[in-house]
Amino acid sequence: MTHPHRTDTLRPSPTLIRPIPFESVAPRPVPGWRKIRVLVDGRADGTVPGFSLAAGGLELPANFRGDPQQHPDSDTVLLFTTGGPVLTYHGEDLRFWSVQWPGDLLTIPRGTPYVVDVLSEHLGSTGYVVRSTSSLLDGNLARPDLDDQAAAMAGAAREHWENRAPAPGRCTAVPFTSVAPVVTPQGHRIRPLVDGEPGGNTPGMRLSVGGLDVPGAFLAHPHHHPGTDVLVLPTECPAEGALTLHGQQLEHDAVQYSGDLLPIPAGREFAHTVQNLSLTEPIGRVYEFRSQPSVLCDNPRLPGLLPIAERRGRAALDRLHGVDAVTAHLRAANPVHARLSGTGARP
Repeated sequence: MTHPHRTDTLRPSPTLIRPIPFESVAPRPVPGWRKIRVLVDGRADGTVPGFSLAAGGLELPANFRGDPQQHPDSDTVLLFTTGGPVLTYHGEDLRFWSVQWPGDLLTIPRGTPYVVDVLSEHLGSTGYVVRSTSSLLDGNLARPDLDDQAAAMAGAAREHWENRAPAPGRCTAVPFTSVAPVVTPQGHRIRPLVDGEPGGNTPGMRLSVGGLDVPGAFLAHPHHHPGTDVLVLPTECPAEGALTLHGQQLEHDAVQYSGDLLPIPAGREFAHTVQNLSLTEPIGRVYEFRSQPSVLCDNPRLPGLLPIAERRGRAALDRLHGVDAVTAHLRAANPVHARLSGTGARP
């Protein structure tokens, strides 16, 4: 996809936080998948050294069926963003199965054998795989003993899947809108789509996923995650993009577009906030993967950075849209706040 603002005037970040576009990494062989774009790899020689999550880009053709595999020490989340429904067979004898539509998440707990199957009558599927360990290239256990069972499951399920209820087993399919949002201290309305806490919807998972909708001109409260690595993925981003300000004093910036991954390491030095660079269009369907069991913890705010965030966020809007247009929009959207502060929209 071509983004008209990909080379905007915002200076690129010299730090570890930088967007990783889907097509910026060439596909390479990965067990179980044939090939994956290894986008986020936390090994010493990987794309994000020291990062505790791994992520890859999937481009699966019609009639693709992966090889049976499992990850003994790694929890997995699958997300498909385009294409038709994808079937996944899982469990010790692959007798359970799940259906994913674009936008749905599928959680696969560590140690669970699985096979992904793309229906032949569709054009294929594109998406992402995220795991709770630092590399997609490690911790892959092939299960050739399940090849015959995978073929048998595919033969039955492909013919009758529309008329049979899925059998979820230990895996959980989570549509984006199936979980109600809660308001975080940062002002986001986040959907705890994958929550591994004992009372969550996927107990025992070591990684979590939140779903966000970011309104036009929205500016989040600055915050950080002391013990949590975070991976941000917007799948429905306006042409202007999403601006992340980050650093000890929010001195750095990074602009994301649809499909870009943004790894944010744990720690105060990676304080951050997000500014929607569109005045009117929301950043829809943002997925936030975290290295802890829940997105509802480890999110302390940094109120001392709010004036910097407001000044830099407003400056970015002014550069893109013009001072008069931004002022008029913010005054119409929030007359009292715009009159008092002249900054971007906040709750």
